[in-house]
Amino acid sequence: MDAVSIKSSAISQLGGTQFQVKPDLSVVYFDGNATEPSDSDITNKIAEIEVQEARKNSYKSIQDQLDMQYWDNVNSTTTWKDHIAKVKSDNPKP
Repeated sequence: MDAVSIKSSAISQLGGTQFQVKPDLSVVYFDGNATEPSDSDITNKIAEIEVQEARKNSYKSIQDQLDMQYWDNVNSTTTWKDHIAKVKSDNPKP
């Protein structure tokens, strides 16, 4: 996701309905009666989304994860758990 999409998603998740995020990341709200989310709330939500995206891009496919689980069970190894732990430690929640 690009910065505009991430900021738009953050504002939507915080309850924003009628707005536009411009390429310079400024926001124009079209509903004058709506309560706009605070800048700190938007910043925190953006951090959450960025971690989710980083984790999503770091995890192996479901097929690969299932294969890891199968071979871990057969070989008494922890490849899958190690993979998940590494993704989480490399991309900690804010």
